[in-house]
Amino acid sequence: MSVDGKIVAELQALGYTPEVVEGETVAGNQRVVTFNYAIPVGRFRGETRTVGVSTQCEAVGYPETPPHWIFISPPITDTRDGANHGVGNFGGRDWVALSRPPGAFWDRAEHKEMSTYMEHLLRVWKQI
Repeated sequence: MSVDGKIVAELQALGYTPEVVEGETVAGNQRVVTFNYAIPVGRFRGETRTVGVSTQCEAVGYPETPPHWIFISPPITDTRDGANHGVGNFGGRDWVALSRPPGAFWDRAEHKEMSTYMEHLLRVWKQI
């Protein structure tokens, strides 16, 4: 199964309705798995944004290597936890790209899958 297919299946199992879009991103041409996400914490709490998960990890092997880029539409400005990597347009939407790899959090995880990545995403929303 392709990386985007695996990520889609794992997100569907969590109750999301993901779709794959392709486009030229700040990280190059790639497929991005997108889904609507109701933000439960932080300064964007209560809002719903479309989140995109990079599939560039396929080059080195998901799930051992997690998705690096998080795309958010409509774009936000992350003033608290690092640089925004530009706004781009793909899949008919404007996106901001955030470089927020899970790093040590992923390395320590017992199960490397999208449910674990969603914990990381929650941490990101708390920080921005």
